[in-house]
Amino acid sequence: MSQSEPKGGRSLSQSIIFGLILAFAFLASVLVVKELFIALIAVASAAGAWELSTALRQKNWHVPRVPVSVGSFLVMPFAYWGGEVWQWLGVLAIVAALMLWRGIELMAQHATLERSFAEMIRDFCASAFVVIYLPLTMSFAALLLREPAHNGFVEGKYWVITVVTTVIIIDSSAYLFGRKLGKHPMLPKVSPKKSWEGFFISALSGLASSILQTVWLLQLPWWFGVVVAGVVLMAAVLGDFAESLIKRDLGVKDMSSWIPGHGGVMDRLDSMLPAALSGYLLMVFAVRLF
Repeated sequence: MSQSEPKGGRSLSQSIIFGLILAFAFLASVLVVKELFIALIAVASAAGAWELSTALRQKNWHVPRVPVSVGSFLVMPFAYWGGEVWQWLGVLAIVAALMLWRGIELMAQHATLERSFAEMIRDFCASAFVVIYLPLTMSFAALLLREPAHNGFVEGKYWVITVVTTVIIIDSSAYLFGRKLGKHPMLPKVSPKKSWEGFFISALSGLASSILQTVWLLQLPWWFGVVVAGVVLMAAVLGDFAESLIKRDLGVKDMSSWIPGHGGVMDRLDSMLPAALSGYLLMVFAVRLF
């Protein structure tokens, strides 16, 4: 939900062009080849983990980038082909492997026992945070996608489309209108460019999108679209503020400059991560409700 940018910041034309490319790749992968979508989010998860690990290392949190990134990649196919059991087993195995990895590194450095234990716990917590914050939450999109049509409910891919496009519309409207009309910051000490004007316009845009997609794609009552919009909006906003807090604590403006006009991969995933988890919980709730 990034909004107005200073001169020399993000290019609006670059943001729009690259955003359209990402949107096309997303829709094509979800509708045509689901495995391609899993590959895309696996790569995004690995890239985001690399970015976040790099930022943490700059603040002396020694997060092993290669194993964290490889593990973040693997969680997606684990979740898609293995379901919830393999999702959690994969995450736990990766976290345990990271602790072992860091312990071996410290032993190789001939660190004292006291220093080794303290640093291993500190760095293990940082590594576990990356795995939980990024691939675990992202993997709920894989769980959502694998759901078949049953008992009158549509395939999970339509839930993925509904949640992701609603987040995109919320983010885009907050950015486009917030940069023009934003005058009252929501949390100036956390993210001064996010305004109440952008928030309310994005809420209305997300509501309209969610209701249409809930009725048309999910084939559920319109009022459930209001529920979806409210939950996804709060997830997107909280995810955006969470990453803003992380970046502020780490002293960085963007996680990287890998994506033209958008910053880093994590700068694009901030809203999507909690929205993926929220979308999965909404589907579970809908199955029980209807």
